[in-house]
Amino acid sequence: MKLFYEWGIKQIHKHGEELCGDSFVSSRQPESVILALSDGLGSGVKANILATLTTQIAMHLLENDLPLEEVVNTLTETLPVDKERNMAYSTFALAQFYSTGMARIVEFDSPPVVFIRKNLLQDIDYANDTIKGKKIMSALLSVEEGDWIVFVSDGVLNAGIGGVYPLGWGWEQAAKYMGQKAHQSMTAEDFAERIADTVAELYAGNVGDDVTIVVIKVRKKIIATIFTGPPADRSRDAEIVKNFIARGGSHGICGGTTAKIVAKHLGKALEVDLTTMTGEVPPTGFIEGIDVVTEGILTLTRVNHLLKMGASKDSVKYENNGAANLIRLLLDTDSIHFIVGQAVNPAHQNPDLPQQLGIRQHVVREVAEELRGRGKEVYLETI
Repeated sequence: MKLFYEWGIKQIHKHGEELCGDSFVSSRQPESVILALSDGLGSGVKANILATLTTQIAMHLLENDLPLEEVVNTLTETLPVDKERNMAYSTFALAQFYSTGMARIVEFDSPPVVFIRKNLLQDIDYANDTIKGKKIMSALLSVEEGDWIVFVSDGVLNAGIGGVYPLGWGWEQAAKYMGQKAHQSMTAEDFAERIADTVAELYAGNVGDDVTIVVIKVRKKIIATIFTGPPADRSRDAEIVKNFIARGGSHGICGGTTAKIVAKHLGKALEVDLTTMTGEVPPTGFIEGIDVVTEGILTLTRVNHLLKMGASKDSVKYENNGAANLIRLLLDTDSIHFIVGQAVNPAHQNPDLPQQLGIRQHVVREVAEELRGRGKEVYLETI
């Protein structure tokens, strides 16, 4: 079974600063997830620039398939050192999680990761190396469904300093808290926010250091297939419907003609719910065994607009219309496969677009890009 890595991040700026001095970037690859977290020396703009430089260099190299060892070598040779304090201008933690369950972590002067399994802290066997005079810690992990891995910046460990915890919360106390609070009902984002809320309370309204919390939740992949538009070759209708249903996971249909094709070949009735019609989108439909059935281009266009405006599951939580229903399905899913029919609907064809691109294909591509930007795997199949 291939594993899926869901991540959530929460940051808190140091009190009085407009920018966070930490930087986090991530990239989802076909068979892995790459993460880079850096803490810039000091705070504010300068720290932000240094941390961002570190994560951008690291991510560029990792995305180009350089081994972690070479990435670390490049970073240690490239990043400057504060000569007065003899300290690196930024620290970093790099990680690559593979769908097979293997994970590699490399840390330079950053807090060790917290590894939780069934609410118990797991020991990590680190190897220590020295590269260009810098102590580098690395580890190889074997992760399972249900595991949590948490990366934090120093701001988390310093919480409560001079107050509840005279010397700061510290790694052991923070890790113990995380182990107790890790529940499978939470998303990675929920857990990151919960930790951040506790950190903010410990700082008592005066956050003395930039705070970054990155949570990785290991779980099964949630998949969905969206079928929109009839195939260019209508003799393939039965074949396409069979393949659509066989993909498993959740199923969505966008388009009246598409819905009729699926209903016909499944031998199911297609019903329309007029109560779901709004000023922006036509009513939804219902086919037994299909999770979401909507109209086509108008609904997809509305979904595209709402996603670009930052729509979330919470923002459409209580709405019952085609766009909201489709957004919830998409955002609840890790891997989305669009089956896009290329039969031309004259009413939806834009003469300014190349012949092979109808408005439907154009909008689906934009939706796909927005979803990829939110960490989703998205695949487009044209028929």
